[in-house]
Amino acid sequence: MTLVELLKPSCIQLDSPPLAKEELIRGMVEQLAAAGLVASVSHVTRALLERERVMSTGVGRGVALPHARSAAVREFCVALARPREPVDFAALDAEPVRLVLMAVGPGDRTGLMRILTRISRLLYAGDLQKRLLQAKSPDEVLRQIGSEEAKLKS
Repeated sequence: MTLVELLKPSCIQLDSPPLAKEELIRGMVEQLAAAGLVASVSHVTRALLERERVMSTGVGRGVALPHARSAAVREFCVALARPREPVDFAALDAEPVRLVLMAVGPGDRTGLMRILTRISRLLYAGDLQKRLLQAKSPDEVLRQIGSEEAKLKS
């Protein structure tokens, strides 16, 4: 499954108001719930925040990849947020985060790791991160990701 298939336009937040990490994560889960992908906002948010307590998902270069498994998730899904102001995720390189790609799924750890690997390959292989930071709409975000995914196939 491609990232474009996992990421619904309604689950893409561009230039959202400044929020703390916990509020941003909860808002992203609420969007997944509104899209019918998450049965319990509180359960999924708790799983994501517990994962954050184990180790920050701020992977560096202004990117965070929060992720978790939960029985309250109906299927694998992804949400994207680009906050107006960078967010402190206690990233490995101590840089604030400007782009958040959150992945959640049911109990299958392998599927979730495949999604995270795909996101990482897409973000760090070329200039996709830069293009996502400049995108004007959710449709443009999906076009940019789709374009980068097409390069992986060729």
